[in-house]
Amino acid sequence: MPEIRKDYATPTWVVFSAARSQRPGAFRNLKDATPKESCPFCPGHEAMTPPEVLAYRDRGMPNGPGWSIRCVQNKFPALERGGEVREHRDGPFLSVDGVGAHEIIVESPDHDGHLATLDDRQVERVLRAYRERYHDLAADRRIKYVQIFKNHGERAGASFSHPHAQVIAIPIVPLRVLEEAEGMRAHAEQREGECLYCEILRRELALGRRVVAENRSFVALEPFAARSPFETWILPKVHARAFETLSDTSIRLCPRTPHPS
Repeated sequence: MPEIRKDYATPTWVVFSAARSQRPGAFRNLKDATPKESCPFCPGHEAMTPPEVLAYRDRGMPNGPGWSIRCVQNKFPALERGGEVREHRDGPFLSVDGVGAHEIIVESPDHDGHLATLDDRQVERVLRAYRERYHDLAADRRIKYVQIFKNHGERAGASFSHPHAQVIAIPIVPLRVLEEAEGMRAHAEQREGECLYCEILRRELALGRRVVAENRSFVALEPFAARSPFETWILPKVHARAFETLSDTSIRLCPRTPHPS
């Protein structure tokens, strides 16, 4: 069973999972893209992955070809679905059982595709799948935080070049998220309940200098205090509590509206 260990002095938690050391490419430097013949995410290779937990398909049987989006449990999970979240404490050593979920969302049957090159309809399917898995995992009473992320390319740690994303659901809230929530609460107290991100959006749209793109539903911008090169935020124009509450209309791709510079 994986475990999640707490830092001695701060509310920072770290996942420890022996299964992650068994994944392809662990402890070696990959130089080439994954060949189609051995790629577990390609159509026809469904038996190389755990059974699917979600799939969008127009034809074919479950766990077979014919899908446009396919989601499976990670074969080398950082967390496990079964069990309860039990706390273990021994003086300064505090941990909880690594209960949660670790899934893969295969974003296209095309082995050589990338999210940036998919057509609008396929990107919409990808976002719907993100939302569906987020909503399902967040409904689990043991889960406190769900994160969807992509490792794009070898240097980011991707084991396979086939386009995919990962979903992690954990029983604790990361320190960064706690700090962000506290900042939003403090801002609301100072500004008579105004949402911090609503103010950010209003001011950034007025300035225009950091806006990358916008459409009827969203604005992409570079944050004022970016923590890494090319960091980009995507903010909804309508105040929304959480990602899983977005409607089909909200996530449907709209014609881009160039922002005046």
